[in-house]
Amino acid sequence: MENDSPRVLVTGSSGFIGRRMLERMRRSGTDATGWTRADGDLRDPDVVRTRLARIRPDHIFHLASEPPKPVAETWTRVADEQAMLANLAYAMPSHCRLIYAGSMAEYGRAGLLRETDQCVPDTGYGCAKSSGTNLALALRTILQVDIRVGRLFGVYGPGEGPSRLLPTLFARLRSGEPMPLSDGEQVRDFIHVDDVCTVLFALADAPGPPPIVNVGTGRGVSVRHVCETVADVLNADPSLLRFGARPRRHVDQDALVAGTKLLQSVVAPPPQRWLDKTLAAEVIDSMCGNLPSV
Repeated sequence: MENDSPRVLVTGSSGFIGRRMLERMRRSGTDATGWTRADGDLRDPDVVRTRLARIRPDHIFHLASEPPKPVAETWTRVADEQAMLANLAYAMPSHCRLIYAGSMAEYGRAGLLRETDQCVPDTGYGCAKSSGTNLALALRTILQVDIRVGRLFGVYGPGEGPSRLLPTLFARLRSGEPMPLSDGEQVRDFIHVDDVCTVLFALADAPGPPPIVNVGTGRGVSVRHVCETVADVLNADPSLLRFGARPRRHVDQDALVAGTKLLQSVVAPPPQRWLDKTLAAEVIDSMCGNLPSV
């Protein structure tokens, strides 16, 4: 972020991305405050108004959201997503910039995805995020506030939950256990959490960026390639990778890759680390260092 550091608020600061972002800003000396559920309910307008009046942030990174669920969703997810965003928008100082974390799940289809493409989300999470993005655009006009949307693609890195793909893969391969997988042919735009933070910081600092910007590398890589790279770097038996042992979910798109033309107007897209074995090895080493010994 810029040297004349702004006062920053990060919602969802106990989550994977929010925690990493808050740590980075505090290390750099930025006046950054986190917001977790213990700090109050973002769906309560009085709570939000009171706390923002005290903090007076220059930038808000709104990362708070319910994670995707494996069970049936309800309409309350959409209502909660909109309530949190609206409360922040109505309560934030007039000079403040709000960066809302959208998702690739908004698109609901496969391909090289551009911000101008029509969104047809096919999950409850995608519907909630798409509704948040649409509300952000509406609030920009209605309230004349500065809200910017960063649509996050396949974020990974140190601090991921243990049930996610990479931490589970590391743990199983290091202990010599088989790893049941789908066919692994899905192509994803995986982006490291530190690169996400860098892009979101640039999006906040930019003088006049597009209202919606994809946050990805612009380069896709298959799940199979990632898993095989991990096995190679860890010197694990590749036969432990049981491709095809699990079916794909019906919403598991063949390819989700970020179009980065608009991102390039803000900051250079980060590298696809899984296509560079040295970078991939560094990622694996940093993530395995956070796991229990086997």
